[in-house]
Amino acid sequence: MTISDNNREQLGKGVIYKDIVPLRWRDIERDELAFSYLSLQDANEEVLRFITTLDEFHVDNQDELGSSSGSDLSRIEFKLNLLLDMVTQLVERETAMPEAVPITLGSGGIEWLSIIAPRPDALLKVSLYLHHKYPRPFVVIGKVLSVDPVERCAGMTNKYIVRLSYETMSASVQSGLEKLIFRQHRRSIAQSRRTSKL
Repeated sequence: MTISDNNREQLGKGVIYKDIVPLRWRDIERDELAFSYLSLQDANEEVLRFITTLDEFHVDNQDELGSSSGSDLSRIEFKLNLLLDMVTQLVERETAMPEAVPITLGSGGIEWLSIIAPRPDALLKVSLYLHHKYPRPFVVIGKVLSVDPVERCAGMTNKYIVRLSYETMSASVQSGLEKLIFRQHRRSIAQSRRTSKL
């Protein structure tokens, strides 16, 4: 999935974040958005806060591994990760998690690969599961900008690249999303540098 300069502008200014994450979308009516706006913003703030906490704990612990208390913290983190993994597996078993698809996430919009093409200009509610140890979705509402078919190989099902521009988002959620995108972008750069040294 490649992004032209024009499409990159549609996703917002600054860095973008690419990953493969569980994603679910559905059409909504504009009056549904009016009723759910405040609760959606509160839920998104909470999701971003929890993801940030999980990410920061992991990074802080890695920095302290050389200290005398580092091994204690490492053992505690291992136990917490084990507990989180077990709870996540239980939740995933009880919840029908959506299929993981390639996404490109920006501060102003999102692009993903879909086997179903939404209507152009449709208003969609998109649920993204952005952390593998936290099975609660970050939800965005937006307008479909474009739906482009992907070239098919023989025997391949139809797929589409869907681009969506966020319709409404509070300033605090926007800020939290931009920080998450920047952290993930920085992490992917660090991983690619480590890989290139091998």
